[in-house]
Order: sequence, then structure tokens, then C-alpha cells
Amino acid sequence: MGLFSKLKNKKVHNKSHFTSEPISAPVTNTGATVLFNKPTIDVKEFETAITKKFGAKSIIKIDNSHPSVTHLTLHIDNIDVICSYMPFALPQEEWDIQELLSINHYISKDEQKSFVEHKSFCLITEIGGGKTLEGKRSVCIALTKLCGVLLMMESAAGVYVSAANLLIGKKMYLNHVSITEQQTGNAEYFPTILWILVYPAYTDDGASTIETYGLEQFGFLELVFYNPKEEWSQSYEKLYIMSTLQITGKEIYKNMDTISFSNDDISIFKQNGKKLNVIGGI
Repeated sequence: MGLFSKLKNKKVHNKSHFTSEPISAPVTNTGATVLFNKPTIDVKEFETAITKKFGAKSIIKIDNSHPSVTHLTLHIDNIDVICSYMPFALPQEEWDIQELLSINHYISKDEQKSFVEHKSFCLITEIGGGKTLEGKRSVCIALTKLCGVLLMMESAAGVYVSAANLLIGKKMYLNHVSITEQQTGNAEYFPTILWILVYPAYTDDGASTIETYGLEQFGFLELVFYNPKEEWSQSYEKLYIMSTLQITGKEIYKNMDTISFSNDDISIFKQNGKKLNVIGGI
């Protein structure tokens, strides 16, 4: 039995008020940014890529009246999306690329170079569809597919998800888009790795941690493995699986819950502000 199966079948204790809904309401608006290595892309390239995947009626409106931005209003998978292309690099005040590169560990050197030297970007935004956890999942999956379509364009470099401080290279993203499409209709699946960052950090007292970033957009506290003793890869896998179980509504973790990852050890959840520390047994 793999780790995913073990965690799916693992009971979380002290859950007398279990609910499939998040601790708080998800962030209703959802977005992602696709970066390009080309300084100017003709709107017809976007039209061709989008309509090939979603059909001719998927593009509702194209507004290129502004010299520095082209807006495409789309209707895909029953969701309205604004796709705004800007023929210049993402402004420095919108991200700290060096800081992002220091916490995103699954990007090759060539991909790092593409992110740093990108020439233009497309901001993809859905407004208001994430009022519920189910709605948030549906929006994220639709945007995942749309990002995948844009990444198929020759000059595409990768994706930046600001709500999770997450950078994802083109190859890895497209691989998970393919998996997402294969898992259509599977209520237990969500492309968590495309929406949540897991990264190592340190507390003020010097203790090591491995943490999530991005669960807040789904209405959850960020998960933190406090001072873990196991291999980084094991904590990484557990945190992604636990995040998926929450996002798909299978489990909700709360303050003072306990969980067992093995027959011998018990971990306890302790809330610290907007974070939920997992202490012991890891």
C-alpha cells in the first residue's frame, strides 16, 4: 500500500465536528500568470491556441483598444475568464524573482534563466467563481487547462501563481495538465502541485520546518511540519497529499486534532496564527 492510500485510510482523531468545508471561505478570485520569452505576441496566436482546445465560441470578446494590453474574454468549461496579455516583463514590484527562485526547488537552470529573462506575460483571472470549495476546485482546474494551452505556444516559459509564491517550468506544468485531463471526473484528484508550494524554512528560534504556501486561497490554514526528523522528500510528499485531501474535501485538519502516520507515533496539530503546526511523529 502506497503512502497516498495509507493517508487516505488514516483516521484523524478528535474530529467531533468534522466538516467537508474549509475553515474559512476560499478566496473567491483566482489567477495565474503565464510568462513568455517573446517580447510581442500577435493576438492571433492566442486565438489559434485557445479555439483549437476550447472551440470557436470560447472567445467572447477581444479588446485591443489599449496600446499596452490586450484583453481576451473567454468562456471555458462554463467559467468566464479574462486573459490579459502585456508585451513587457512582469514589473519588479509584482514579484521578487530571486526570492521565488530560492524557495522553488524543482526548476532547472534553463528554466530559471527563462523566468528571469522573460519578455512578456499573460495574466489569467477568474472573478467570483471560488465562493465554495467545490467552485474553487472547478475554477483552478479550468485555469490549469488554459495555462496548459498557452504553454503549448512556442515562446512560453512557465507559470507563476502569486497566491502560492509558486513557479512551475513548462515541462513539469504540461505533464500535470495531461494528468489532470486524464483524471477528469475523479473527485479524489486535484493538481495540487500546480497550486500549492511546499518549501523548507526556519522558525525564529532556529527550528527547521517544511511548510505549505497557498492553502489559504482555499480557506485552510497553511500546514507546517515542525522540526521534522524524516527525509525532506517524505515530508514533501505527505504535505502534498494532506493538502490534496483537504482541497478535495476528504479531510479537514484543525487545532488540537491528532494524526498517526505510523503505528508507533502520534502527531498533534497546533494552530499558530494562520498556520497549523504538525508536531511530533514526523
